[in-house]
Amino acid sequence: MSKARTRALREAQEKRGPGGFVALPFALLRSRSFAALGPHSVKLLFDLLHQYNLRNNGDLSMSFEKVMKPRGWKSKDTLYKARQELLECGFIILTRQGGLHQCSLYAVTFFAVDHCEGKLDVSATRSPLGLWSKNEPVKIRSSSTPAVLDKQHLGTPAVL
Repeated sequence: MSKARTRALREAQEKRGPGGFVALPFALLRSRSFAALGPHSVKLLFDLLHQYNLRNNGDLSMSFEKVMKPRGWKSKDTLYKARQELLECGFIILTRQGGLHQCSLYAVTFFAVDHCEGKLDVSATRSPLGLWSKNEPVKIRSSSTPAVLDKQHLGTPAVL
């Protein structure tokens, strides 16, 4: 690594403080879908991201006693409602169905799903699934000047 890059990395680390961090896409943060999430769903999303380490998307757990209770969750019902909203809005997917002595695992859809050493019921992906953005309105760019029909349409020109 070059000296300039090492210095830039050190300066960036000093600005944000010690420990890891998660960079969220601006497209996600500015989306209507994210703005419409309830407060418990946003907290749950951040509590899932607290487990994320760039190599384990798909291996994120919502185990109440071991993971969520220490993060401040007091009600399983509130947790389950928040989980349901995140699933329905496409912010997370179920990557392994829990069962006997195994917890369910999840992945956030704004990062690619990782391999996770064969733990998952879904395949790893090379790019984010982006399911949360499927409900976003499509932005259509309008031209600065209106289009006019050809001369073959006699009469008053129509604006498209």
